[in-house]
Amino acid sequence: MENKKINSTRAPEPVGPYPHARRVGNLLFLSGVGPRKKGAGEIPGVTLNEAKEIVSYNIEEKCRSVFQNVRYILEDAG
Repeated sequence: MENKKINSTRAPEPVGPYPHARRVGNLLFLSGVGPRKKGAGEIPGVTLNEAKEIVSYNIEEKCRSVFQNVRYILEDAG
């Protein structure tokens, strides 16, 4: 049975030592996809003050970013 690591070139880097996804047979398992954008540390939909405390939170923007990252991974996995 095929067991292949999948890494997207468009999704943000994983925060741990694992691939974006793993294909096992005809199943695809995604690993902890979050809302960050590739190459950026801030989280879309979250605004912090100088003390790094949350001052505003937009759940819709955050969710849309997660879904976009999932889409990148699924497309890059074929």
